[in-house]
Formats: sequence, C-alpha cells, structure tokens
Amino acid sequence: MSLGAGEAVSYLAVRLGVSWAGRVSWEARISWGRRLGALWWRVDGAHRRVALENLRLAFPERSAAWVRETARENFRHLGATAVEFAGVFGETPETLLSRFRFEGRDHLDRVLAEGKGAFLLTAHLGNWELAGLAVAASGYRFSAVGRRIKNPRVDALVRTLRERFGGQLIPHRHAVRPVLRALRDGGVVGFLLDQRALSREGVRSEFFGRPVSTNRGLATLALRTETPVVPAFCRREGTGFVAWCEPPVEPPSQGTREERIRSFTRRFDRVVEGAVRRCPEQWFWVHRRWRLPEGMAP
Repeated sequence: MSLGAGEAVSYLAVRLGVSWAGRVSWEARISWGRRLGALWWRVDGAHRRVALENLRLAFPERSAAWVRETARENFRHLGATAVEFAGVFGETPETLLSRFRFEGRDHLDRVLAEGKGAFLLTAHLGNWELAGLAVAASGYRFSAVGRRIKNPRVDALVRTLRERFGGQLIPHRHAVRPVLRALRDGGVVGFLLDQRALSREGVRSEFFGRPVSTNRGLATLALRTETPVVPAFCRREGTGFVAWCEPPVEPPSQGTREERIRSFTRRFDRVVEGAVRRCPEQWFWVHRRWRLPEGMAP
C-alpha cells in the first residue's frame, strides 16, 4: 500500500525514534522521555486543556495547584512511557522482567489452573505497553485486544514491538473468534477498558461519579464463555514498575442478558477507577473519557 507524504514522514520519525531508543540506556529513555513530555505540555494547548479539565472533573475536591502539577507530571510520565516502549528492541525478556515487581499474581494463576483461560481487565495506567510485554515474557499465552493505527507502516512497526516477546495483538474488529481460540488454548486475553466507546459498542456507566460510555465487549464475552475477569494494572516506581493483579470481578447472577452486561461493565469501571486513584499522575488524562457519544443520554 502506497503512503502519502504525511504518512511516510510519520513512519520515518517513528522508525528513527525506535532505532535510537533501542540503543540508549533505560535511564536515558526515561530522562529524554520526560523532557519530551515537558515539551509536549508547553506546545500542545489542546491536550493540556483536556487533561486539566478531566482532572478537575475527577477530583473536584483538589486544589487548582494540585490539578495543574498532576497534569504536568502526567505529560512527563506519558513521554517517558512512549520512549520506554520505543526502546523494546534493546531489551530481552530477562532485562525487561528485571524492571518489574509482580503482586497478586496468584489471583491469575488460580484462575488459569481451572483450564478455561482468563480475561485481564486493564487500563492505560503506568506503562501498559511494557506490562503486556512483561506478561508474555513471564511465560503466559498472552493476547491483547486493541485498535489498529491508521498509518499501516506505523501499525506494523508498533505491532512488532508489542509482539516481541511472544504476545499477540488481536485487532478489535472481528475479535470474537481469535479471543475464543485464545481462551480454548488456556490463554490470557487483555482488554483496555478505560476509553470512550461509540454508542453502538457502549454501555452507559459511571467513572469518577460522572456518566461515561464503556465498551460492552469484555462483559459480553466473559458472560458468554463464563471466563473469569482478573483486574491487572501497572504503576511506575522509580526506574521500574509494579504490576499487580486483584481478585476476579464477581459477575452478576440475576437479570436479563442486557442487564447483566450493563451491571458487569459498571463493576469494571469501579475497579479501573480504584486503580487510577492509586497513581492518578500515571493515567491517560489526555483522552476525552467523559464525552458521551451521540444517542446516549447524559
């Protein structure tokens, strides 16, 4: 497929960034990433305003100074997250895992011992990209459902990074069969469930006490297959990370199919909110999470 000039330039920039990041030290990636994030904060007024507005909505009790400093740190964190991920070609499974401490892993292992696979409920928190790679590097049969990048060459490059240690990316369109196949093989399938869903895909839910639209896919598949959903998140600590699992989310037992899907999805949002509250400066505040799609009443 031929690329337009803009797509070609974007691909070249990403390719050069990946090549450079894979050659420098881990600490240099963090340092330069934080600098890039600080520059992003200064030049991108649109995303800066989104982050500030979102933090004010989520934490109305916090001071203006706290909101602003948390937003600034969030940009620095996201810059570091991007450069850390870009440097994956410079890592081995062993060096990556040396940066992680795992907590609550027994919650996942107990579910997998039942032989039906497991869903992971996760979010854009900490370095979610490296966390997925760490799950695969730890020996789990890991897949993640995600959206493809519009630029096909950038998409292919990023997919290579994401699958470097044996994991698999499942494009969110037509994901059902690959997900079911992964579960039959005793695999772990991750869903990032913290971004706005279109009205036809979404359930009206609440996040930080305000209405949101959340994708119904995880609840639908979990109820259909009777597969446990294990919350799993990541947070940055120093130059490394903590990846933690929580007990499986209890599925609703009563109501119509649609009522159970809605109830289950709302439980997911409460779990994600709890994780974000543990390290609010590390979530993806630049996304308009609280914008409801057309056709969904506020």
